[in-house]
Amino acid sequence: MFAAEVVSLSGLEPLATGRVRSVYAFPGQPDLLIKVATLQNPQHDYSLGKRLVRHLFPDTIHRNTLKEIECELMAALKLGEDIPGSPLARCLGVVQTDRGPGVAVERISGPDGNLAPHLQQLRKSGGMNDAVLEDLNVFARKLFDLQIVARDIHNKNIVYGHRGGVKAFFLIDGYGERNVVPLRSLSRSLNDRSLHKRLDLIAQKTRLVWHSDRCAFSLR
Repeated sequence: MFAAEVVSLSGLEPLATGRVRSVYAFPGQPDLLIKVATLQNPQHDYSLGKRLVRHLFPDTIHRNTLKEIECELMAALKLGEDIPGSPLARCLGVVQTDRGPGVAVERISGPDGNLAPHLQQLRKSGGMNDAVLEDLNVFARKLFDLQIVARDIHNKNIVYGHRGGVKAFFLIDGYGERNVVPLRSLSRSLNDRSLHKRLDLIAQKTRLVWHSDRCAFSLR
């Protein structure tokens, strides 16, 4: 599926850049993106303890990616033949780039072929009608049903696009258990409380209302 040679990202502007990873379009693969570790000054914004850990254990920079892959695998095992119904953007393999190892991930597109809008954009544009709201609630219920550990879920990493012609919301980042002791993975009640808290915060920021008793959003 992927070329055997090193994928060149030189000269490409990242589509998104965070403290840990940057996201690029995958050259020659219009349905894919590549996530790579963000190149930055090792002293940037990190405490002495974190800088020491990164120096002694340089592989920790890939911890987020490893946990995302693990989380997606667990969700896929639960879904069985319904993997296309996963609320997570798919991780599709590891490639070598001129910026280090990268992970090829599914590109979630909107109806215009551009990157799918995130929840904040959708809400600001007035695109939240009853049908879209129901799709959002289907997404939320899947997070609970599959027990997704959404450690950093927010209104900008939930996007509304399509997979196989079916419109749906997808979580594109911020999932996977990162604690040394995987408390949320081991305790459904603990993970449910975490999901309720994060979805309620998302509701507050997007002028929605989160109903924890029925795991659903409604319009204000």
